[in-house]
Amino acid sequence: MSDHEREHAGAHGDWLERVAPYLDGELNEEEHRAMAQHLEGCELCRRELARQRALVQRLRPLAPALGATDAMARRLRRRGMPPARRHAPRHLWGWLGWSLAAVQACLLAVLLLPGVLERQGVPMVRDAVADYQRVLADELPRRTTDTAALSRSLSLSIERLEAPGATFLGAWKTVLQEQPAAALAYRVKDQTVVQYVVSGPLFFNQARVRDAVSRHGQYVTRQGRQAVVGWPGNNAGSLLVGELPSEELVRLRL
Repeated sequence: MSDHEREHAGAHGDWLERVAPYLDGELNEEEHRAMAQHLEGCELCRRELARQRALVQRLRPLAPALGATDAMARRLRRRGMPPARRHAPRHLWGWLGWSLAAVQACLLAVLLLPGVLERQGVPMVRDAVADYQRVLADELPRRTTDTAALSRSLSLSIERLEAPGATFLGAWKTVLQEQPAAALAYRVKDQTVVQYVVSGPLFFNQARVRDAVSRHGQYVTRQGRQAVVGWPGNNAGSLLVGELPSEELVRLRL
């Protein structure tokens, strides 16, 4: 994210906070109209809206297992009650707050249980880091700059990073967890970072990744010298791996 974009995000904090209520249909008519008009001219808020939509689609299949409605799943995603609906008596909100907290605890337990069994880390992330280490130990594989053709051949939605200071080096096919994936290499500060693009089902089948995305919109971890940042895309997921500080990798993907 450029300095201008960071300034833009800071100045648009109030607008960004309205994205989730706008998506969930919880704004009044005037607020909804104002937000719709703002979205027409604000790329940052449009990107956040697209991210929230992708996240809702991924969380929706989990709701039936808990007997939760779509609305409840959306509230759990946002970890709080929507400001536009705070008109009930205080004691009622207190009761609802405890109820939502209990349901949220159940949801997190369901999401985290498989993660407890992942004793050696997240398999998809482990494979990505191992592949990245092989790339660094040798020359970059034979690669292409035609990511559109690669996207079609893998049936994956590939979105290249467009961050300032990141030079695209090329892309190639690889395999993570015995499933086809795309690898996109970039040069950043004289270092190579690789973006792995995997299918949506594979990305969200990783319990720890799924839980982190549901709470924070992204997954961030570190394995030795390698930092990893994961985020959902359009019917796909990305893992950015590199030997830069985690916060720098996060900025590259924004």
